Amino acid sequence: MTRIEKNIREYIDSSFLDNGHATSGELSIEADLLTILDSLQILRMRLELKAQCAIKGDNSELTPDYLGTIKRLAEFIDRKQQAAVCQGLPS
Repeated sequence: MTRIEKNIREYIDSSFLDNGHATSGELSIEADLLTILDSLQILRMRLELKAQCAIKGDNSELTPDYLGTIKRLAEFIDRKQQAAVCQGLPS
């Protein structure tokens, strides 16, 4: 598991799963986040991760293809951070 995947799992666990549902230890990086989190939680997660990871992205990029699982979300964040580094922007 990558550092980004671990951070996302911990964020989801501490922010949204305190209610007796799965905990981060049980939350697979392939679990469908769109069935676990509601739309407001997805929005909050997106805003928080965007700020924490210092990434810029167009809203049109934030589709279920990128937000659907921890693994895909981590890969998206990693690509955005790598692109920022390649462009000389802070990551």
